[in-house]
Amino acid sequence: MMTATIKRTSWWPWIGALVVLLGLTGTILGARSERPGVGSPGGSLPREAHRVVLFECYETVAALKAWDRVVGISRYAYDNDLLKQMLPHLRQIPAPGSAFDVNVEALLALKPDLVVTWTRKPESAEHMMRQGIPVLMFYPETLADLYRDLAHLGQVFGKEARAREVAGYMARSLAALQRRLSRVPEAARPRVVWLWGKPTTVNGNRGVMAELLQIAGGRNVGRHLDGLNREISMETIIGLSPQVAVIWGSASYTAQDLLRDPKWSVTPAVQNHRVFKASRASTWSPRAVALAWWLGHCFHPQVISEADWRRAADDIYQQCFGVSYEAGP
Repeated sequence: MMTATIKRTSWWPWIGALVVLLGLTGTILGARSERPGVGSPGGSLPREAHRVVLFECYETVAALKAWDRVVGISRYAYDNDLLKQMLPHLRQIPAPGSAFDVNVEALLALKPDLVVTWTRKPESAEHMMRQGIPVLMFYPETLADLYRDLAHLGQVFGKEARAREVAGYMARSLAALQRRLSRVPEAARPRVVWLWGKPTTVNGNRGVMAELLQIAGGRNVGRHLDGLNREISMETIIGLSPQVAVIWGSASYTAQDLLRDPKWSVTPAVQNHRVFKASRASTWSPRAVALAWWLGHCFHPQVISEADWRRAADDIYQQCFGVSYEAGP
C-alpha cells in the first residue's frame, strides 16, 4: 500500500495562526505517526473528488456546502439530527454500510472516486484500496487535527475558500469563549470527568474532548491518563473527586442513572447535582464549538448563561450550516 500527501495550500499559515490564537497544543502540519491520513492503490488522490462516499465527516462536508458531490453515506448518517434537518432527501442517498462494516459490492456500484473514513479501522480501508478505491482517513485527536482535516476536505471537494471561512468562524467563537472565562481563577475551575460509553471509562489527556474541557474552563480529572480514554475503577473515580460529570451523548445511560447510582453518591458531582449529558453532535465538526459553549455553561453558569451558550450555538449553526440551533443537549 502506498500513501500520498495532499498538496498544502498557501493558507496553511493562516490556519496555524488561528490555532496559536486559541493557545492549542500541536501544529497543523505535524502529522502523527498513527494517522495514515491518505492512501490509494496508485499512490495519489484526486486533486478534487466528484463522487464521494462519506463513512465519516459528513457534518463537516455539510458545513462545506459540498453535498452535491456525495453519492453515498454511512448508515449511521441516517440518524444524524443535523443532516435530517438540512437534507430532506437524506434517506434517498445510498448507504453501503459504515466504517465498521463496509458492503464492498454496494460501494463499488456507486463508482466513487474517493471514500472518506476513519483511521481506527485500517483493515477496512486497506480492503477498499485493494478494490481500487482511493481512501481519505481521519481521526482528529486535537483541534489542530480538526482544522487540518477541514482543510483536506476543502481541497478534495473544491471548497478551499469555504473551509477557510468555516475555520475562521470556529476559531473566533472559541476565542470568544476563552475570553469570557479568562478571569475565572484556577481554583474556581471545577474538576471535571468526561464519561464515555461506560460510566467508568473516562477521557484521558488526548483527544478533542480533552481540549474542549480545558477551553470551557474545566480541569480534566483524567489529564494524568495517557490516551483518548481509559477505563478506571470506581474507587479511582471517587478518589479523583469530580465536581462535574459529563456523559458522552451517544452513551446508553443518562444523567439520572448516575444520580441514582449509589456508587456515585459520594462524588461532589452527584451530591451537588452537577451531572450532565451532552447532545449526540459530532466533535469532529463545527458543532464542537457549540459543545464547548454548552460545557462552559455547565462549568460556569454564573459567567456563561443559558442564553449565552444558546446564542453562540445558534451563531455557529447559522454561519456553518445555514440552519438554526433548535434542540439543546
